[in-house]
Amino acid sequence: MLEMGLDRSELLREEVAYTRLGCGLEVATLQKRGFAKKYAVLATRYGSIDTKFRIAGAVDPISTPEGIAHFLEHKLFEEEDGSIDDVFADLGAYSNAFTNYTMTGYLFSCVDNFWPAFDTLLDFVMRPHFTDENVEKEKGIIEQEIRMNEDSPDWQAANGLLRAMYRLHPVREEIAGTVDSVRRITAEMLYECYRTFYHPSNMTLLVVGDVSPSEVAHRASTRLDGRDFGPTPGVERIRPEEPRSVGARRVERRMTVSEPIVCFGYKDPSVGWLGQSLMHRIIGMEMLMHTLAGRSSALYNSLYAEGLIDASFDWDYDCEHDYGFAMFEGRSNSPDRLVERVAEGIDSFLGAGVDPDEFERTRRRVIGSMLRSFDSLEFIAYNFLTYHFRNMRLIESVDMARSIGPGEAEAVARELFSPDLLAVSVVTPDSAQPPADAEYPGDDEPEQEG
Repeated sequence: MLEMGLDRSELLREEVAYTRLGCGLEVATLQKRGFAKKYAVLATRYGSIDTKFRIAGAVDPISTPEGIAHFLEHKLFEEEDGSIDDVFADLGAYSNAFTNYTMTGYLFSCVDNFWPAFDTLLDFVMRPHFTDENVEKEKGIIEQEIRMNEDSPDWQAANGLLRAMYRLHPVREEIAGTVDSVRRITAEMLYECYRTFYHPSNMTLLVVGDVSPSEVAHRASTRLDGRDFGPTPGVERIRPEEPRSVGARRVERRMTVSEPIVCFGYKDPSVGWLGQSLMHRIIGMEMLMHTLAGRSSALYNSLYAEGLIDASFDWDYDCEHDYGFAMFEGRSNSPDRLVERVAEGIDSFLGAGVDPDEFERTRRRVIGSMLRSFDSLEFIAYNFLTYHFRNMRLIESVDMARSIGPGEAEAVARELFSPDLLAVSVVTPDSAQPPADAEYPGDDEPEQEG
């Protein structure tokens, strides 16, 4: 009998059951009684930034081309006798996969035939099939995907911001890589990365739906524990020493757009967070940025009234163990003025101090949104794993939101929203006249991309 651990949230009235199989795989189940739909994700803590690493006992590190984690995700969906998508479709299940900066996941959802689909998920992810021929064939497919991204103004604006912010950290590289980096990938490289990062001890299986946790664990154990996955590979992920300063203050790309698209943000100077401290930082900044620039905020309504933003304006705060940033994005005919106005709004907001009543109203809205989100299996699955691989518990997020005070969030914001940490990426119409130099504190000459 497998031992099960439980995490409970009285507020959410939810619980997550955990167990670890003999092969090292962690299995988590969040049972949603009465839900017809079921959702399963098998994920590995391996993303696009893991391009350089050292195997335990080795002297020299291994460097791999950008985009290899994404390439590996593509290849696992292809079996010797066709695409695994066809197998899921025959079962009436929807299947997909994703690669982000820090993890890769394989998923399916269905109403019927859950267990055959469950077995299929475990089998194909744990059974790689790479040959020189099928790797070469896949390169053309991924190159097309890369070129589509290159033609996307929104994608280029966002990627341009990360390349401006970060000088060395691999988060500045596109998840899919470049045409040149993809062409350097070989079947041997894929197998090496697979053996290193797809060992069950580096992976988590999550099931959400009206399914028994003990049955999930037993079924996974029966399917996997008899297989020889070899010893757990010790691996050191190697990152360059990223300077505090941004790489470029402003970058610009000209494309076929009707109006400029701007992404701008602040590079987080404080890294190294994990677990509760990281969750505290993320949720606190989410509430603070809602208060600062949410649709009911004074700043948002002022920018809208001035014609500097439209409904596309949005913001985000992303923080991982070794990188983080706050960003704003949207369409604006006066992108540099928008950047200046937001910077002024931040100064005014922090100069006055975070209003406790406004922060409390934001807290209630954020918690309400969190509670509603737990009715979405897709939300639970993706965010559970995002939290899990940061040593955080999604089920504790509401309690964390209730505990954070405005002063704590404000302290993080004062450190983050420093003028020297600001970077700007603009995509302008290719017929536009060059903009007047924007005045950013400590600015270098604007850089031209493309």
